[in-house]
Amino acid sequence: MDFFDFSYIVGRVITDVQHIEPAQWSFTVGLSLSVGVECPWRILDAGRIAISSEDHLQQYGLPDRLDAASIAANLLASRPITRVEVRESTADLLLEFEGHLSLEVIPFSTGYESWNIFGPSGFHVVAQGGGQLCIWGA
Repeated sequence: MDFFDFSYIVGRVITDVQHIEPAQWSFTVGLSLSVGVECPWRILDAGRIAISSEDHLQQYGLPDRLDAASIAANLLASRPITRVEVRESTADLLLEFEGHLSLEVIPFSTGYESWNIFGPSGFHVVAQGGGQLCIWGA
């Protein structure tokens, strides 16, 4: 997506992850930026899946159900973002972090919005169905 530069996110840290029923996620980046997600996401640790939105509240034979928001927040805590990529044509959002971690937000719908970024000075980026971006205030 050459028409918008996401590099302003580099160096920032995710400070909170929340799940908002039924299927929305919020990744807070510092004080003035948030990424809202309404599609599948996963965190990779050294290339392997560490947790995903699909794991939320699953028990998998463990003593307790998994809280994907809490696990994601713990994995990403204090790790600066080192790279941001939005894949052209699909609008996959990829955030890489120090320590070989990455957050992949993977749109699946041709019709529904999948993720959005609300940032400082009122800009707003929305990944529309089918992989197109809409940007306001940039």
